[in-house]
Amino acid sequence: MINTISRQLTLSAVVLTLLMGIGIYGVMAWRGQPLVIDASEALIERTGDSIVNALNGQLARVEGNTSSLAALAESLPREEAIYHEALPNVVDDNGNATIAGGGIWPEPGAFSPDVERYSFFWARNAQGELEFLDDYNASNMAPYHDEAWYSSARDATPGQCVWSAAYRDPTTGVAMVTCSVPYYIDNAFAGVATIDMQLDGVASFLAENGASTGGYAFVLDKDNNVINFPGVEQASDEMQGLGDAVRDMPWLQPVVEAVEAGREQASVETAGVLDKPAAIRLFDMPDTGWTLGLVTPSEQVTALARTLTRDLLVFILPLLALLLALGWWGGRMLLRQIRSTTRQIDQLGQGGSSRELTIYRDDEIGELRRAVNRYADKLQRLFGDVRGVAEAIASESTEIAAGNTELSSRTEQQAASLQETSSTMEEMATTVKQNADNAQEADQRVKESAEKVRQGGKQVSQLAQSMEAINESSVEVSSIVDVIENIAFQTNILALNASVEAARAGEHGRGFAVVASEVRELASRSATSARNINGLIKTTSEQIKTGSGYAQAAESAMKDIVVAIEEVTARISEISQASGEQTNGIDEINRAVTQMDSVTQQNSGLVSEAASATKELSLQAQRLKGLIDEFHGSSQEGSPAAALSNASNESNASNERYQLT
Repeated sequence: MINTISRQLTLSAVVLTLLMGIGIYGVMAWRGQPLVIDASEALIERTGDSIVNALNGQLARVEGNTSSLAALAESLPREEAIYHEALPNVVDDNGNATIAGGGIWPEPGAFSPDVERYSFFWARNAQGELEFLDDYNASNMAPYHDEAWYSSARDATPGQCVWSAAYRDPTTGVAMVTCSVPYYIDNAFAGVATIDMQLDGVASFLAENGASTGGYAFVLDKDNNVINFPGVEQASDEMQGLGDAVRDMPWLQPVVEAVEAGREQASVETAGVLDKPAAIRLFDMPDTGWTLGLVTPSEQVTALARTLTRDLLVFILPLLALLLALGWWGGRMLLRQIRSTTRQIDQLGQGGSSRELTIYRDDEIGELRRAVNRYADKLQRLFGDVRGVAEAIASESTEIAAGNTELSSRTEQQAASLQETSSTMEEMATTVKQNADNAQEADQRVKESAEKVRQGGKQVSQLAQSMEAINESSVEVSSIVDVIENIAFQTNILALNASVEAARAGEHGRGFAVVASEVRELASRSATSARNINGLIKTTSEQIKTGSGYAQAAESAMKDIVVAIEEVTARISEISQASGEQTNGIDEINRAVTQMDSVTQQNSGLVSEAASATKELSLQAQRLKGLIDEFHGSSQEGSPAAALSNASNESNASNERYQLT
């Protein structure tokens, strides 16, 4: 199947291509894919950090504005008109729509003695403009000092924003968070400055930037309430916690466990709106206590590795196949030159060739062709010398042929004589065989005659025994017939008496009547037996006839004995005649031997002439052998091509020596 270099090159190219493909895939699977996956995870890390930084930037702006409010509350005179003039501009932040409202919330008596509630709060109305609200100062409202956002800021570091948990505004139903910054007057806690930030902007920001990894992003507040989570419905008046969402979305359970355990990663079999396996990376936001989650499809993490592997295979394998094809084509060209050189050498080995190989290369192939041309030239010169020797051998062979012709004629005559001798010997052999057969047949006939005589005696004996048996059978037949007749007579009498008794008995004699009937049946059977006896008598008659036949056979056997004796006499006569023929054959053999002796003497002279010619022919053959040996010796020393066909040349020379000698 692969015993040629071209097939080996083709197979090697295919195997090398497959090995390269497998190697590339193996390297990518073992080293490349893990590195690419690490790079993908690093990209996810950077993306999450970027989103966290952007969110922190938005929150920092709110924190800065809130700190500015606190600073104004600490520095401005405690006059209501001044507050109404200075504070709204800070809260509005140049029309920042994410700010739902904000203001100052003094401690009881801190702004005005004996006044428990004296807040300054501005809220953004439906037209996007700030509107002052005094509702929180009403006596029928719960004191704002007891609110969680106020209490949490009371013990905070001056100037530090304390973010509340996400909540829904009771009036508008909008989800928001509050940044609370305490302020101090004369080193005493004097109140809290707050700005409320709507969370709709956070949802829009996450929708725009969370899909950069192929999935989405979500945010939880410090109490694990859902600020924004695609697929989680916020239909109630209260913010929905992540634990509450698990009831409707069981796939979130690994996320809840990761958040509670403080882990940074989690894996889910389905990612809600993605409906496919995904990896979730969790990022902490320490300033707010929020948790950012970045959901990335699992296939997205490995997609780059698969794409890189595919691109490498698509690019490298065709390139490798092209290089192998070029190498294969070059190998084919080289093999074509080798085949051409091989054919030329074959032609030289089959009888010589006057054609020379064209030399158009200076490499090993060119050197090989030069060696072949030198070898061919030397063969031409050698063939010229061999031709002269062959002519001399042909001349001597003519004389040998003439002598052989005469010798052949004499040999034919001798063969004819031998054939006559052979024929005579065959006739003698036939005659001897015939005599032996006749003697054997005569002996067989005598044996048969003796056997027939014995058979005649046996038949006569059987005839006597048969006749005696017939007599005995006749006596037995007579006795049997008498007995049967007596039985039949008595049976009839009994049947008659039974019938009479049955008639007398009347109805009670029916049974006797049946018996009488059976008895009469027996009488009928007796009659049948009588008929059989008659048949026996007939058989006895036939036996008598058989005895007569035996007697006739005995007579015929005696006649055969006489005939056999006559045949023995005839065979003995033939044996005598054959002996005479053998004598004649012996005479012919003697004459043939004499003729063969004369022919043998003539052949002796011809053999002498053939010996002389053969001697001369042997001398010429030795000269030819010397030339060939000289050629082999010099060509092996001076021609690289001779080594390629050394075994073939030695075999051919051996055959030529055998034919010449």
